[in-house]
Amino acid sequence: MRRPSVFHRDQGGLEIKMTPMIDVVFLLLVFFVWTASFHAVEYLLPSSLSQQLGNAAVIDSQTPPPEVEFEDVIVRILWQDDHVVWQVNGQDVLSLDEVKQRLQLVAGIKTDAPVILHPDEEVPVGDVIDVYDISRIAGFDKIQFAIAP
Repeated sequence: MRRPSVFHRDQGGLEIKMTPMIDVVFLLLVFFVWTASFHAVEYLLPSSLSQQLGNAAVIDSQTPPPEVEFEDVIVRILWQDDHVVWQVNGQDVLSLDEVKQRLQLVAGIKTDAPVILHPDEEVPVGDVIDVYDISRIAGFDKIQFAIAP
């Protein structure tokens, strides 16, 4: 009498039970539908309409103020009489602290206004770096250097 082989089992076919898989998919579907948010997000949109009360028009207080337009902030670093002289937008500045105050004043209004540093060729690099550092401390992101052609 031969012993049955371990390797020759019923090779009829591999059957996958689909019922448990369908149950899992259905439960996941129900979970995601219940946890999904179908609430539409509402935003307050500004409009140019005004309410009429009698004969007077009332302007909506929700409208944002108009954005202030700035030109580039140009900081000239000049070398005159063996010392450094600064100009901010064409106005003479007496000290580096005053340059810092003016840049902080502009940065308080609009920090994305570009700052252009325009040093003379004779100005030491350390003085240019001081003005660059002051511009970064004031909060400006766009700092550019101008060169003479």
